[in-house]
Amino acid sequence: MYNPLELMSIQAEVLYVHDRDGRITTINEPANQPAPRFFWGHTGSGSIVRFRSDTPERLIHDVQQLMSRNEPTEQLAPVIRALEKDRGIKSLWTGPAFVFPKVVKDCTDAALVTDDNKSSLEAGFPSLLKELKLREPCFMVTENGMAVSVCFSARSSDKAAEAGVETLADYRGKGYATRVTSAWAQAIRRSRRLPLYSTSWDNYSSQSVAKRLCLHLYGTDISIY
Repeated sequence: MYNPLELMSIQAEVLYVHDRDGRITTINEPANQPAPRFFWGHTGSGSIVRFRSDTPERLIHDVQQLMSRNEPTEQLAPVIRALEKDRGIKSLWTGPAFVFPKVVKDCTDAALVTDDNKSSLEAGFPSLLKELKLREPCFMVTENGMAVSVCFSARSSDKAAEAGVETLADYRGKGYATRVTSAWAQAIRRSRRLPLYSTSWDNYSSQSVAKRLCLHLYGTDISIY
């Protein structure tokens, strides 16, 4: 069983592509979008910090000094000021990080997306259909032959995978997200990897999925662009 700090380290490897120096370069997704300038994964056992590869060494030194001098609850504000002094901040994202229990709650009849049924994604999830091979495994709930809710591997490594969950607007509030996410997590466990789930603090519907599935909260993610 991994402790919270180990889980956060694994998540950082899932979320981002790293260079030889351990700096992050891109988001670990097919589009290879630029990584945030600063990633901080905070847990009760410590923190995992990553800087983007183009971050000046002096700024890295300054931020590390600030974090070493302050208590965890007081670190974010001075770090933001240091980053902003170097370059304007475009956005900040923060939210809880969860891991599924060893025995995933079985509350699903969601279907695995295969070559035989993937056409069900065409109407509601055309982008996912195009990237399906990179997002496997993918599960869906359908109505009248159309996928209305899906869960797929948003980001993956050989140790873990991060859940990506989407439900069409007209079909929310019916428990479909819980069903597809449960099926996806069970499949990831069968592949001997860790199923991870993270969201933002203002995404209450996503947090309610985590609550219904009894996910374990192990830390908080902060990404600054």
